[in-house]
Amino acid sequence: METPAVGSLSVDELAARLLDTHLKGARFPLQGQWELTCRCNLRCVMCYTDCFNTPDMLRRELSFPEIVRIMDEIQEAGCLELCLTGGEPLARKDFLEIYGYAKQKGFLVTVFTNGTLLTESMADYWVRYPPSMIEISFHGLTQASFERITQGAGSYDRCLEGIRMILDRQLPLTLKTTGMTVNRDEVLNIKEFVARLGQGRKVQYKLGGDIRARLDGSQDVYQYQLPNEDIAAIERADPEFRAERARQDGLEEEFARQGKSFCGSERYKFHIDAYGQLQLCSNNRRLSYDLRHGSFREGFYEHLPQFPCPNRRPLAAEPLLTIERRTHPIPTKEVVSYG
Repeated sequence: METPAVGSLSVDELAARLLDTHLKGARFPLQGQWELTCRCNLRCVMCYTDCFNTPDMLRRELSFPEIVRIMDEIQEAGCLELCLTGGEPLARKDFLEIYGYAKQKGFLVTVFTNGTLLTESMADYWVRYPPSMIEISFHGLTQASFERITQGAGSYDRCLEGIRMILDRQLPLTLKTTGMTVNRDEVLNIKEFVARLGQGRKVQYKLGGDIRARLDGSQDVYQYQLPNEDIAAIERADPEFRAERARQDGLEEEFARQGKSFCGSERYKFHIDAYGQLQLCSNNRRLSYDLRHGSFREGFYEHLPQFPCPNRRPLAAEPLLTIERRTHPIPTKEVVSYG
C-alpha cells in the first residue's frame, strides 16, 4: 500500500486519462523511474537496495556516458517524466551532472533522497533548475526512532537541515514514511508534523506500507512489515487517509469494470536499475532487458510487454481497529521556513 500525496491527483490517474483520451490506450513511455545507484550513506533497516551497496557492485553501475546515451533514447521515445532515485542518488559524485542533463533534455524530474547529503549549493542549483518534486524519506519523528531505522548517527539532524534548505527556497517537497513495526505509533504524529511545515506552502505527505525483499533475495526485512490490519487501522484513524483510500478503491473498481489494469507498468511506466537493466517496475525485476546492449525503444515496446506482471489483489476488508494517538515531542531543530 502506498497512499499518494494527500489531496493530489496521482500521476497514474493523469497518465491513464492521457492514454485513454489522446493515445486510445496505446502503450507509451510517459513515466520512468531510474535507480541511479545502490550506494547510500545510511543503512536503513528495511532497505532493499543496501545489500548491493558494496565496492564490487558499485563498480558495475552505469557510467555517466552510458546514462547520457540511454537518457537520449528515452527522450527520443517521448518520455515526459523521470524519477531519479537510489540508493541515495545524491551519493553519486556526478549527480548534478546527471540531473542537469535530464533537465536539459526537457524531462519533469522528481528526486527521491534521504535529504542528509543536500548542500546549500545544491539547493541553490535546484532553485535555478527546479525539480517537479523532491521526496524525502522521513521515517521517525524523534532522533531515537529516526536513527534506529537509518542506523546513521547524526542523520536526524542532517535530514531536518535538508528539509530546511528546501523550505527556505520554496522548492516543491513531499515527505514520506514507510510504516513499519518500529514506527507504527508515530505515523499519524509524523503526518501532523508535516502539516505544520512550510508556513502556508503545502508540504505533501505519503505513507507506504510495503516492505520488499532485498535485491539479493534476503527476506529478513519482513520482520518490519506491518500486518494488513495495522495499515488499514492507520488509514482509518485519519480523515484524509480514509478519504484517499476510498478514492483509490473506487478507481480500482472502475478500472476493473472496464477490464483495465490499475498498474501503470503495463502501459506507460518503466524502471531502470543501477546496472542498465530495463524492468517493468522497481517491485518486479523477474525479467530485465539490458540497455547496455540494446535500445530503449526495443526494450520498452518489444520486451516489456512480454514480461510477467501478476495483478495485485486488493486488500480484504479488515475490522476497524482503534489507534491511540500517542504524544511525541516534535523535533527541536527548527525546520520551518519563514522566508
